[in-house]
Amino acid sequence: MSLLLRSACRADLASLLALEKLCFDSDRLSRRSFIHFMDHGHAEVLVAEEAGELLGYAIVMFRRGTWLARVYSLAVNPNARGKGVAKALMEASEQAARDQQCRFIRLEVSTRNEAALGLYKAMGYRHRLTLPEYYENGDDGWRMEKILHRNLASLPKPTAYYEQTTDFTCGPACLMMALKTLNPNSLMNQREELQIWREATTIFMTSGHGGCSPYGLALSAFERGAQVALYAEHNGIPFVDSVRDQRKKVVIERVHQDFLGRLQDSDVVMHHQAISREQILQALGQGKVLLMLISTWRLNRNKAPHWVVVTAADDRYVYLTDPDFDKEQGQSPTDYVDVPIGHDDFMAMTRFGRQQLRAALVIGKDK
Repeated sequence: MSLLLRSACRADLASLLALEKLCFDSDRLSRRSFIHFMDHGHAEVLVAEEAGELLGYAIVMFRRGTWLARVYSLAVNPNARGKGVAKALMEASEQAARDQQCRFIRLEVSTRNEAALGLYKAMGYRHRLTLPEYYENGDDGWRMEKILHRNLASLPKPTAYYEQTTDFTCGPACLMMALKTLNPNSLMNQREELQIWREATTIFMTSGHGGCSPYGLALSAFERGAQVALYAEHNGIPFVDSVRDQRKKVVIERVHQDFLGRLQDSDVVMHHQAISREQILQALGQGKVLLMLISTWRLNRNKAPHWVVVTAADDRYVYLTDPDFDKEQGQSPTDYVDVPIGHDDFMAMTRFGRQQLRAALVIGKDK
């Protein structure tokens, strides 16, 4: 069989939709979805054809600011199965990921799809996580991953994921994930999420609800029995520049002073400096977990303060888990858990606003 592999175009839409209907009983992609992926700057639709007949397609996505790619969908005409079409599309997807400088590629697959599981295993994909009732028809899924460069280290143990349920609770979501990593019996639910936010909030921030202060989060972690070290470097009171109203500034200042007073009576270790790359690696090597305040500009072009959790790193990458994914077409938690970020890129993220605020919590097992 002489296969032609190429990027899809609008003229392929009718064939793609027919193939989707032929291959899937549920979770089908719409015409609008295919157009979105064709026009999306961080995705590519690849097709395999023979003698003008479209035999299969693959959609591969690339996460901005990271070294991660994901095969979002793969379909092969049943009449062409067993002829190497799926493998050819997967190889083309991996090459597209390499062309984007990606180092890792992920996918999800139904546990009932034995043929696909066999192919992925044969191509070097490893099981990372089981996803109960992941598909519309109730099937469980596997998250699988492959390292695209042989000289990279082994993958970190997957981080237990919690998606924040509000626009302003990234800090609590990260703290719950950190505590869950250290203690499997730790709670991860909305009640706990909102309770931590009430404990750690700055009251006001920008035009909406207040975010979580590093000092407040440190107290919340300490009060839940964790060992906590706080690294903070900033010019003034964190986040006070994010509001213009002087009365709001006064409230933020009073909240901050209360946090400082309570921290003096705690066992939280205070470091009035930014955490270094070497200190990050040392802490992770000791089995600790980090909460890091970042600017999201490199990830989504928004200049917003945001908390993420880091449970692993190696000599090339920091593996970042983000509790807030933007629900863009095709995105899933797979794109936000243990995402590899180059060391220099990551350290550049960890500086926010005019205050050049840098903050990190190093959390260890229960006291």
